[in-house]
Amino acid sequence: MAALNLKRRRTAATRLADHAEACEVRVLLSGVAIYPLHAVENNAETMQPEGKVNPFVLSPSDYQGSWSIGFGLTLNLSMQGSNPETAKVQGTVVSASIVGGTVKFKGKISNGIELNGKFHAKFIELGPAILKFKAQLSVHLTDSTHFEGTLHFFPKGHPEENLSVIGIKA
Repeated sequence: MAALNLKRRRTAATRLADHAEACEVRVLLSGVAIYPLHAVENNAETMQPEGKVNPFVLSPSDYQGSWSIGFGLTLNLSMQGSNPETAKVQGTVVSASIVGGTVKFKGKISNGIELNGKFHAKFIELGPAILKFKAQLSVHLTDSTHFEGTLHFFPKGHPEENLSVIGIKA
């Protein structure tokens, strides 16, 4: 193995200040540097025109929880999956007028803020009569605590009904 030749090795130190290169001076111009007063304002919630929803502010996880949807129905939802295009929703529909008190609800999220789902139940009518029905729920978030849409109600032996639904998070 060859020994290191220490005599050829340069040992003199040079000062960096003698060899500095000329550099271009640049300033980062951000919104804060140009408009410092606007940086103080908090614009976390951007205002949208009436009836418009910013889909970047809302997420499928906003559906998770307990919702009052009118007609004596409460919808308890839980999310499965974080991708807005493939998120699935499971839950229960609770009402005193449903036989057994609760039924299963299944649905999925589309376009990040739209929920489409369905449930089957037996409904106690006045007296001893029991009405079987299917229902489909199609709603979209208006904000993180409200949704609106349509409940398609298919009672067995009766005409179909489309009911307007407004959900309020409990």
